[in-house]
Amino acid sequence: MKRRESGFSLLELIIALAIVAVVLAAASTFFISVLKQYKVQTKITESNVEGILGLELLRQDLESLGFGLPWDLNGFTYNEPNPLGVSSEPPRAVGSLNPTDNSDYLIIRSARVGLADAAGKWTMLRAGAVTRDWGSAEENLASGDYAIVLSPGSLSTDQRVLLTPGSGSRFGIAGADLTAYDPSDEFNTNIVYGIDNDTLKRPFNRADYYIAENTVYTTPRHCASNTGVLVKAVMAHDDPGTRDLLPLLDCVADMQVVYGLDNNGVVGWSDTLGTRTAADIRTQLMELRVHILAQVGQRDGSYAYPYDNVSVGSEGFTRSVPLSAYKNYRWKVYTIVVKPKNLAH
Repeated sequence: MKRRESGFSLLELIIALAIVAVVLAAASTFFISVLKQYKVQTKITESNVEGILGLELLRQDLESLGFGLPWDLNGFTYNEPNPLGVSSEPPRAVGSLNPTDNSDYLIIRSARVGLADAAGKWTMLRAGAVTRDWGSAEENLASGDYAIVLSPGSLSTDQRVLLTPGSGSRFGIAGADLTAYDPSDEFNTNIVYGIDNDTLKRPFNRADYYIAENTVYTTPRHCASNTGVLVKAVMAHDDPGTRDLLPLLDCVADMQVVYGLDNNGVVGWSDTLGTRTAADIRTQLMELRVHILAQVGQRDGSYAYPYDNVSVGSEGFTRSVPLSAYKNYRWKVYTIVVKPKNLAH
């Protein structure tokens, strides 16, 4: 009597291997799809976080425009390189260039837009060279900081007159401190603004905001070819032509600036300030809008952006940005709206 041998036939093994192969193929396809979506969502999250952080810094700088600026240079002249460089007039708090069919170039002048620890700190100077102590090392000017002193003036006298040299005076240094600028009248108060930690080239800080070309600031590899990095370029005081670059937002395709200006009690809109003087800007600028078109996440072959063009701007001052060649990218327009608080006082 023959005993039946247990085991699998060749056909059964082939069928089992085929089933395993199908299951593995389906599992790997699913895994790759999940991994791809994870990368896409991660990049989208990173872009949103960058937008929150970088654009919040830009918003704070916009709110600070005009902070600590002299209204009367008291005969002092300074040199400032282009674009929009001047040498002999009171500094304008804001300005921009809007090249035809191109992204805008924004300039802000303010004590606060500098990168040094002294930038944006301030105190009050009373008779006897008494300054106000804020009770915090982070808020107080430090010994050796370069600062300017302004006389606030009044409606009947020149306002915010520069008392120190344009190169500034050192805070808390004997023989070079602010003693010479304390008001003789005990009822008057001068204002001290920290600017930098080095000898000043100008009695203010200046920062330029623009989309940098790849040769100026390297564009990340995941960005579309029509984008660059939105940077804050702070003009250093060691050399009039030196700028320190601080990245604000990656993969930016366009930036447009729109001004809301007082026109006899009615807000009128413009994409330029033209030849308006510093005094004109202080009295007329009611609102400032900055519109930024940026890529969100990375290229996604399974996604198609629904529009061929996107309008960037507002109130009739817009630029149409073509995106038909970049349909596999997600795009978002960020809008920052600021009502300046430091222009008229």
